[in-house]
Amino acid sequence: MILLLLRVFFSIAASTDLPRRPLCRRLISLLRRQKSSCSGVNNCIYLSFFVSQAAKGTYNKMDGSDSHFESKRIVFVTVGTTSFDSLVRTVDTDQVKKELSKKGYTHLIIQMGRGSYIPNKSSGEDGSLVVDYFTFSSSIADYLRSASLIISHAGSGSIFETLRLGKPLIVVVNEDLMDNHQSELAEELAERKHLFCGRPQTLYQVIEALDLDSIVPYQSGDASPVAKLINRYLGFPAD
Repeated sequence: MILLLLRVFFSIAASTDLPRRPLCRRLISLLRRQKSSCSGVNNCIYLSFFVSQAAKGTYNKMDGSDSHFESKRIVFVTVGTTSFDSLVRTVDTDQVKKELSKKGYTHLIIQMGRGSYIPNKSSGEDGSLVVDYFTFSSSIADYLRSASLIISHAGSGSIFETLRLGKPLIVVVNEDLMDNHQSELAEELAERKHLFCGRPQTLYQVIEALDLDSIVPYQSGDASPVAKLINRYLGFPAD
């Protein structure tokens, strides 16, 4: 019976994007609660049903109270190919992580680039955010698609790729960069309510005041923000 249960569990787990460790914790917890009512080989199908629910994250206790497992909500932080330690250090503070948890986010993945500051990993066993990091990836497209919120440096590539995916975006301007025209792009798009914009020292306040309903979807064919920036840079009057 145990072998069959494991096959059911991992077959379903393979079709989800959840990490194996949380799924295993769900299985163990569920078996402990249900073992009194599932003794005997004849109840194997019954128990298999609850194992499948544990893997899918949709189990409710039989006493009627709602204890369904919340779906994974990922915050993805990207700094591109450069170093942006002040951003990485800021998102790694307890203040920011607790505010993200209050907003309902469960996972924090940090792409730290060439930076020297190493964030603290967390398995989330104490109910806090699950935190992981990496330096570079051949493509961050999958991370962007799976994220519920993206916190990015002000690189135009990252900004427009995120906006095209229709993802909520907080752009954090790197004030250490000289002649930072990227900040003008971010601020212009923030004025149009396509994204949120801040600095490392104000990120907590931006997250605290985050209102996703206020976002205006970005139309990829709209080149007016770029044209406006070019006109401003060349000294031409605004239309």
